[in-house]
Amino acid sequence: MSKPLEGFRILDFTQFMSGPMCTLLLSDFGAEVIKIENPPLGDATRYGAIVDNGVSGHFATRNRGKKSIVMNMKDEKQKELFLELLKTADAVVENYKPGTMEKFGLSFEKMQEVNPKIVLTSISGYGQEGPYASHGAFDQTIQAESGVMSVTGFPGTDPVKCGVPIADYCGGLCGCIGTLMAMLEAQRTGHGRHVDVSMMDAMIFCLENSMTTYLRNGVIPEQTGNGYASSAPIGAYKCRDGVPLMISVSTDSLWQSFCRAVDRPDWAADESLATMTQRANRRAEVDAMVAELFSHYDSEELARRMQEAKMVYGKVNNLAAVAEHPQVAFRKTMVNASYPNGVSFTVPGSPILMSGMERQMEYEAVPLGYNTIEVLKEVADEDKVHEIFDPVLKNVEETIKTRYGK
Repeated sequence: MSKPLEGFRILDFTQFMSGPMCTLLLSDFGAEVIKIENPPLGDATRYGAIVDNGVSGHFATRNRGKKSIVMNMKDEKQKELFLELLKTADAVVENYKPGTMEKFGLSFEKMQEVNPKIVLTSISGYGQEGPYASHGAFDQTIQAESGVMSVTGFPGTDPVKCGVPIADYCGGLCGCIGTLMAMLEAQRTGHGRHVDVSMMDAMIFCLENSMTTYLRNGVIPEQTGNGYASSAPIGAYKCRDGVPLMISVSTDSLWQSFCRAVDRPDWAADESLATMTQRANRRAEVDAMVAELFSHYDSEELARRMQEAKMVYGKVNNLAAVAEHPQVAFRKTMVNASYPNGVSFTVPGSPILMSGMERQMEYEAVPLGYNTIEVLKEVADEDKVHEIFDPVLKNVEETIKTRYGK
């Protein structure tokens, strides 16, 4: 079974979430991703939540399918072998604080001297240059700084972050897209590019509607809860059985369909509610009308009516319901990531399916440095690789065992 990125080699200096999500997608579609971790502990997510018999489910989620080697870029002998490995690669992806790669002596210009077609993708909080470039960043701080938190939550309440690390995920997705575009060009021209992804820019890109509104008329958008500023009813309304049902009546034709579905011809005939703008201007009143109506129906009955009327709706599921969701089962969204010690985790798979390519259901997640000798003996004498890295790998094993008892 061929995959579209087979034959591409990615050297992965990423850690935590944004960078690993970028290289995970590249790996899922056939690229050989070699995760380069700093000894003796590597990526901190190896020691995070959901640890079973010394291995992490969180790490497996983001790093399944990747190889792992250890390298200390401050060690000249190890860096020399990295430069040999660089000659065989198509891209390097990193999400260090800007300037870190330069401190290693691995600027984009230096990499291009070794391999002119190399692509360097840098994912950071604020970008590689500018007054905030040196600031540290995590998902939560970027959600705050970018303004996303200011429009999240219900009116009159404190701003809240999204329930998922959206800045990390969007930064990773943009990094993946940028890497693919630059590798495609490098195949044509023989020259790579430095791809600079700012998580803050990614969040502002997602805020396009709210930001455009502000830049046009100077009105600062506020929190709208589960609703939307331009129309109503849009929200999660609790049904008689206590289950909230999310509906999105975002066009005037959907309003008419909704009114028919819930047997309210009087609402459909009310000219003061005929347009999106009119309903948006009376959002609180419309929300109250719908909330009162839904309180008299069970969620299954309303879902049936919404489906028959071709409405846009969804139950507010918890993750237990999602794990058993029939559509999730049909698409085989959940996959297995297994460590060599036999511990296996069920984790979310790629959201992308392609014709002629079956979803891969089994992946390997590997311990720190697991592929070091295997990978580096391709580019250097095997005895030399063992001489340099056998002591490093022994120290990795002893340090992890001492610190974490693994």
